[in-house]
Amino acid sequence: MPPRRSTRKATTIATTDSTPVNPSDAHDASAVVDDAVDQATTATRKSTRARKKTTVAAPTQDSQDVSVADVKETSAKTGRKRARSEDEDEKPSKPASKKAKKASKAADDEDDAQPKDTSKMVTVLKRGAVPVDPASSFVNTHQVYVSPDGEIWDAMLNQTNIGKNANKFYVIQLLHPLGNASQCTLFVRWGRTGETGASQTKGPWAPTTAISEFKKQFRSKTSTAWEQRKGMVAKPGKYTWLERDYNDADEEEKEVVSSKNKGAEKPVSVKVPESTLHDEIQSLCRLIFNVGYINAALSAMNYDANKLPLGKLSKATILRGFAALKALADVIENTGSTNNTAAQYGGFDPACAELSNQYYSIIPHVFGRRKPIVINTMPQLKKELELVDALGDMEVAQKLINEKSSANWDGEPINPIDARFRSLDLESMQPVASNSREFAAIATYALNTHGATHSYYKVAVQNVFRIRRKYEDENWAKAGFNGLGEDQRLLLWHGSRSTNFAGNQGLRIAPPEAPVNGYMFGKGVYFADMMSKSYNYCYPDTSGNIGILLLCDVAAKPCHEMLDACYNADEECKKIGKLTSGNIGILLLCDVAAKPCHEMLNACYNADEECKKVGKLSTRGIGRTQPVDWQDAGEALDNDELKGCLMPKGPAKDLNPPGAYLQYNEYIVYNTAQIRVKYLLMVRMQH
Repeated sequence: MPPRRSTRKATTIATTDSTPVNPSDAHDASAVVDDAVDQATTATRKSTRARKKTTVAAPTQDSQDVSVADVKETSAKTGRKRARSEDEDEKPSKPASKKAKKASKAADDEDDAQPKDTSKMVTVLKRGAVPVDPASSFVNTHQVYVSPDGEIWDAMLNQTNIGKNANKFYVIQLLHPLGNASQCTLFVRWGRTGETGASQTKGPWAPTTAISEFKKQFRSKTSTAWEQRKGMVAKPGKYTWLERDYNDADEEEKEVVSSKNKGAEKPVSVKVPESTLHDEIQSLCRLIFNVGYINAALSAMNYDANKLPLGKLSKATILRGFAALKALADVIENTGSTNNTAAQYGGFDPACAELSNQYYSIIPHVFGRRKPIVINTMPQLKKELELVDALGDMEVAQKLINEKSSANWDGEPINPIDARFRSLDLESMQPVASNSREFAAIATYALNTHGATHSYYKVAVQNVFRIRRKYEDENWAKAGFNGLGEDQRLLLWHGSRSTNFAGNQGLRIAPPEAPVNGYMFGKGVYFADMMSKSYNYCYPDTSGNIGILLLCDVAAKPCHEMLDACYNADEECKKIGKLTSGNIGILLLCDVAAKPCHEMLNACYNADEECKKVGKLSTRGIGRTQPVDWQDAGEALDNDELKGCLMPKGPAKDLNPPGAYLQYNEYIVYNTAQIRVKYLLMVRMQH
């Protein structure tokens, strides 16, 4: 259940790997600044609309997108022909009524009308393989057509063009009445991302004809045949197909739809047994399996979960997102005239714009009416890496939340919280008594390692849990770490978003598709000996001001020490025979096989390679402020499992080593077998 990477690589409480995207010590804020001019303009438009007392027929999309009612319609007053949206067919299914024409005229006067309020939401049961588009009028009467060969006739398309301020979607579905698959209707909906948009229907036809029309529509929007959609590369000016996961095709999941569909079926109520878990463990489960917190985290990162919902996000889409960022990283990192990637697009600026278009088309973002942002700096790239990295963990959490089988091994119903806790697949978890010596020692460790540069907030340790993950001891032993000396294991912090802890994947390392220069000391799992260094990756503001920290037993020494960033530090560390590197986000206390360290003063994107070259267990990024005295964690915490593992004793001091670039130490390991999660903390932020 530890979390997974989060650009810093967080994990899920079942930990095996984490991928850091080590930003520097400063706390990365992901706040989006709204343009004051846009606000003023919006206010003026609202005022104008109030005076006109007009109604908009449908929310607008991109500047070139109009509703079906607008097609080839001539204004009675002006005689002018309206512009057609590129996303409409030449012939709408039905001629526009007088009422529609009147509403269309109002829409003409207000091209930037605000989208309809969709805040009132109800639930319906999904039928078949995939839900009917919730903005359609067919939710309660139809379902998506699935042909006898199992093909699901549903497509979500996306397109971003920053130069044209285009950020839009296109939905295509074949729908048939419930209980009657002999007639299918083609339903399409298009609009600007984050808005409802306009829609159109054609048909009905027999399934063979309907499939032909579906394929024709798909090719028209993508310039790609339906049969060749997997692995497709978007053509200029065309949409990208978003691959979705239909593995739960036989399950009836609740889908959120607009309040106009209130005639929906209601799920049968079942008596929910009381939870058998300790109150503190229940509290933890409510934190990491919280839909509201997942949505808040996605919103903070501008991800559009309506277009590509969690639970439907495929692994292939996540890997394509990493690959798009990898291409961007190559351009940003190598700004010289010899950069082949940039040269393909005509230079740095056009390359960043086009590659940003490709990335946003794969990983949909909501920008409202603002122009999408060109990704052309490393800080921007790291924020997007964090998003793509976190999507995999939140995808796992969403699927576990949607899981309907709340039953024990005998098939008897159990409390949903108990079922979700079981999905963490832990060997054991016990709350640590708040009045115990163990709890006090951990709280002191947190207090003493709260960095001076993070004084703008305070923290209070709320709950502490002892954790044992399955197979960690076995993997540790197989890797040969049972014979480490007493000073080679360190008890270090790891922090990540609370939404990254669901599931049993454990701490993970970034995939090959991810750009290496997005990780300060190469692709590995990052730890810190300063609590606040890791806590800054918890982002508690999106989870009720509660962050999750892990304390891990890490095989860290000998370290490959570095003073600055090194993006291939993993290779460097292995070359010189060192074990680790250092730094992370959700708070875990981990026993880490860390020494010998490959020590560095600055960032090194290939630190993993350097670490391997010198034969070290980890890379250590050397900070200016660091703990001075160390003690045996087993004795300090009254925990025999941690005998021989070291933890800081007393407050950190400003040592300011010559050449040090980092504010605090970072430890990075490149083999997840070097990590054993020992404690999980729920820590409240206090401003």
